[in-house]
Amino acid sequence: MPASSHTSTETAEGAAEPSTSSSAEPQLDVYGFRLPAEGLDQAGREASEKEQEEMTEKWSKYAKQRALPSASKLKRYCRRGIPPNIRPWAWPEISGANLRRHDHQSGYYALMVRQGEAGSECAHQIDLDLPRTFPHNVWVASPAGQTALRRVLLAFSMHKPAVGYCQSMNYIAAMLLLVLNKKEEDAFWVLVALIDDGILYRDMYANNLLGTHVEMRSLEELLGMKLPRLRQHLIKLQCDITIIATDWFLCLFATVLPSESAMRLWDALLHEGPKVLYRMALALLKMQEEVLLKQDNPGFVLHELKRAAHATHNRAALMKVAFEGVGSMPMARIEGFREQKQEVVQVELRRRETRQQLQKAISENDHSDHDVLSSRGISAFADKIKLTYTSRRRDISSIRRGSPSSSH
Repeated sequence: MPASSHTSTETAEGAAEPSTSSSAEPQLDVYGFRLPAEGLDQAGREASEKEQEEMTEKWSKYAKQRALPSASKLKRYCRRGIPPNIRPWAWPEISGANLRRHDHQSGYYALMVRQGEAGSECAHQIDLDLPRTFPHNVWVASPAGQTALRRVLLAFSMHKPAVGYCQSMNYIAAMLLLVLNKKEEDAFWVLVALIDDGILYRDMYANNLLGTHVEMRSLEELLGMKLPRLRQHLIKLQCDITIIATDWFLCLFATVLPSESAMRLWDALLHEGPKVLYRMALALLKMQEEVLLKQDNPGFVLHELKRAAHATHNRAALMKVAFEGVGSMPMARIEGFREQKQEVVQVELRRRETRQQLQKAISENDHSDHDVLSSRGISAFADKIKLTYTSRRRDISSIRRGSPSSSH
């Protein structure tokens, strides 16, 4: 469909599609996000819409039969994009969300919502983040959108208490609601499939973001293999990849790419898993490599990447670079990097915890009733430090003897 001025309306299947409107109104994409008034890559967006029309013909017959394409076709079709009106059916199928839902009792989501509303430890932080979540999207910012988003996040916090809630999950849940026709339970189960069922790397949303640290270290290794000049330049600038890509991975690119481009990425992500995140990160870096090599400080690097990502409305071209332009990326290679980095990151996090515990011991001693310079005070203070240091060394030693290998 042409990228003309439009507002969102509902199709027979329920997904939002653009309809022509007065030129005075802002252009909105299919999910209700405002398109830039100036500098929009209209030709690239139209090329992407043309490819989407072709894929609509291919996907429609499968949606009508409620049967996914064969394995040989499914990967290719997901990479080329699932049309917006097909996603509400296709995503719960390809992600395994429907299977997970059927494994639980009827009414499980409603039960998790009730428990979350009654006493989730995450409720306060969720409530703080709700108004910050896509505030310029009319539906997300509406009372209905805020209520639905809150319920999904509270339900997940009760379903997976070991994770609870992590900032960035609000953006993922909001996009799931927008894509899945605002159906809370569908959004909840796809969120479960992403975080709890192994589509994403384990512990990405843990309290210490262990999994995200591992992914960043692995991405750095891949960057050195695929774009060695850029990696050396970033090292020279002391611009760590974590500064660039942590938000990319945590938000699944939903806050950096235009929504239509990000959802093309999710089409493949839900089927293939986190390898797609690596491909997208390398694609964005590759497309901007020459510009980035000219920058002389990390701030300019971040600015150029943010500017370029926000302007990437030609999702067909972006996906072509991600899947054809960065070369082969066997999952076994990524798993190898993860296994190496998992142990390194765990040791570093333990050391950080030790430093924090020592600082806490010092702070507590400063507020103790006895004089630190007295023999009693020095002895008590030394005991606190010894206990903290010994316990942490024991933890680190156990990690070195046998770190759990990656299951992905």
